[in-house]
Order: sequence, then structure tokens, then C-alpha cells
Amino acid sequence: KLGNLGFAADIAIGERIEVLAAPLLRHSPHVLYTNLVEPILRWSFVARGYALAHGACVVEGDDAFMITARTDTGKTTTMLKLLDAKPYDFVADDLTIVCPDGRVLPYPKPLTISNHTLHAVNTPLLNRRERTTLPLQSRVHSRSGRRFAFLLTRTGLPVATINTLMQLVIPPPKYPVQRLVPGVRTAQPARLMALFVIQRSRDGFEWLAEDEALEILLGNCEDAYGFPPYHSIEDFLLSSNGDNLRAVERQIIAGALEGRRAALLSSTTLDWATRIPGLIEQVQADLRVAPVDENSWSRATVTELSGGNGHNGNGDGHGGVTSIVPVEAPE
Repeated sequence: KLGNLGFAADIAIGERIEVLAAPLLRHSPHVLYTNLVEPILRWSFVARGYALAHGACVVEGDDAFMITARTDTGKTTTMLKLLDAKPYDFVADDLTIVCPDGRVLPYPKPLTISNHTLHAVNTPLLNRRERTTLPLQSRVHSRSGRRFAFLLTRTGLPVATINTLMQLVIPPPKYPVQRLVPGVRTAQPARLMALFVIQRSRDGFEWLAEDEALEILLGNCEDAYGFPPYHSIEDFLLSSNGDNLRAVERQIIAGALEGRRAALLSSTTLDWATRIPGLIEQVQADLRVAPVDENSWSRATVTELSGGNGHNGNGDGHGGVTSIVPVEAPE
């Protein structure tokens, strides 16, 4: 099976997770990571008491500030503008690791940029060849390109294989943040202080209640996934664990947001990068007057949240392979 020419993988769960990928994926590492490894990481992190929240994140001092949005809203451009204009440290661009006690951990994977994104920063370190190929890469891997790919999922075609071949021929424009904003530092673990939700609509601003912020962030997390074979991997991992990992993930993220400020910033001009620094200053000023009581933060562990042992669903966290699933593109 794994010797065929398409997208395929075997996932074996035991004391650790082992993945055997088809030869084609060796030549398309972006697909291997995004469409196979990252879905596994999402639920593996949850089983260990962490969550991958769909949001960019920067740090000012010891305080972390997350920016979340629906896919292709402008989160990456906003985050790069912030890093270019302010001495913030970089936590993540797309997915941020959050803990139920409010800590965020760095997840500095390469950023997927566009021709428009590149012009948002002053001194990117891209060579002539990279700048020349960026317009074509941007067009193929644009919002419209992704929408077309999702439309193909309704046709019954082997879209995972098609996606792999496309990215093999025209790889996505991914670069470490230091090549886009030279000198930026990767942050150390920090305390989440506020969540900013950005959206494209009539200009506006409002503070959000905790439950509103939670539902928006959870919805954005789901929006970040879904391209085949994501649901096959998700169904297998959730059924193999024995715990309600969806409920665990929700409680981890709810704990991270507990007592934090959350704001919705709407804009027709995509000016979030000019508005967010003032909000960061406001939140920090408010905290100096009424600091967060760290003793009140949620201290729930994955064991307490899930009723399990934080490993796999066989009750002891050890042993050999408990289950195996083949992941293939539809014929």
C-alpha cells in the first residue's frame, strides 16, 4: 500500500506514535508536516495537557498577546508588521501552544507568506530567486487557491495526492521569521494577558466576554484544519485515546483565557497592526493597577480534565501498538 504513487501513511499508536509515510511525501515535506504530522501533534498535545490554539502570538516583556482570526484574514501580515515596528518577541505565527494555567510556549515554525506580506516589512532577507518566484507561489497558495482545493474535496478526486504533487512542483513560500524581520527574537514561555480577534468588516471595536472569546478561538481552531486526510486522522486518534479529547482541549483553552482580556477589532482597511500596540499598552497599564492573581489561574492538569492518565487509552500509558490506521487518499 505504501509503495503506491499517492498520499498514504500508516499511523501506529502505542507508548509512542509511529508514522510510516508513502515515498511521495519524502519529496513534499510541507505536505508531510502540515497534513500528516500537525494533525497528530494537535491531539497528542491535548493528551499531555497542552492545546494548539489557532493564533499568532507576540511577547512584550513577560506578557504574551495572541492574535486570532479566520484563515486568510491577515494574521501573518499583522504579526509581521508588529514585529517590524515594535521590539516584541516572536512566539508563533499560526498555532500557539497554550497551557491551562495561562502560559504560552513558543512554536516558531516557518511562516507562509505572500507577495503582499513581503511588502509589509522593511528589510526581508530574501534573495533574487526567492523574490522572483514569490508571485507565482503566492498565486498558487493564495486564499483563492485554497478555496479551489477545498472545492475539489467534494468531487471524489484524490485531493491529498493532487495537493502533494502541486506542492512538490510549486512549494509554498515558507521562511523563518528571522529572514523576514531580521533580529527578531524567539520568545521564552510567557503569560497570556490578552486575546485580540481581528476580522474584515465595518470598522469597530468591542471587548468580549470570556465565553465569547472562547467560542471564537475554538471556531478558529477548527477553521485551521479540515483538508484531507485530516478527518480520517482525527477520527482515528480520538477513538484510540479513550478520553474525550475534544472536551479536554476546550477546557485547556478555557483555562488559558480565564481572567484574560479579549477584544474584537473589525477593519475595512486591515489596520490592526497600528491599533494593537495601543491595546497592549492599555492592558499592561491596567495590570499594573490590578495585577493578575496567578493563584487564581486554572491549575487543572490533563489527568483532571480527562479523567485519564495523560497517555493513551489502554489504561496504563505503556505497552506496544494498541491500534493502527492506514491513511490514504481516496481513489
